[in-house]
Amino acid sequence: MVRTTPFDETFERTMSGVTDRAFDLDVADYDDELVVTADLPGYDREDIEVAVANRTFTLRASRGHDEVTDGHEGGGAGTYLRRERRRDSVSRSVSLPAAVDETAASATYRNGVLTVTLPKTAATDGSHRIDVE
Repeated sequence: MVRTTPFDETFERTMSGVTDRAFDLDVADYDDELVVTADLPGYDREDIEVAVANRTFTLRASRGHDEVTDGHEGGGAGTYLRRERRRDSVSRSVSLPAAVDETAASATYRNGVLTVTLPKTAATDGSHRIDVE
């Protein structure tokens, strides 16, 4: 059983702006591409940012909540009596097992699941092999 105190709840509410909570993320290696799938329920497509650089995949997402009066038909100001839905930002970076073509990548976001397809490319490290005759 986990017991909480009013201090714990206050600390949790204070620190809820940015969290280091991990979200579920899978990286699948297919013959010619890598596919990254991440569960991000509750985020809007516009709130998700994906980047790939130097074989590192980075995913960031942030969300906030509307004011208490939004969607209220009475139009008057309101006060939260209990607020459990959080504003938060999450970020995660993972190393990719193969070089990818970032310019040919594609991403879709449906039903809270982000799927990023990264076509593989030949690894280039800026060097060129010279055969010795």
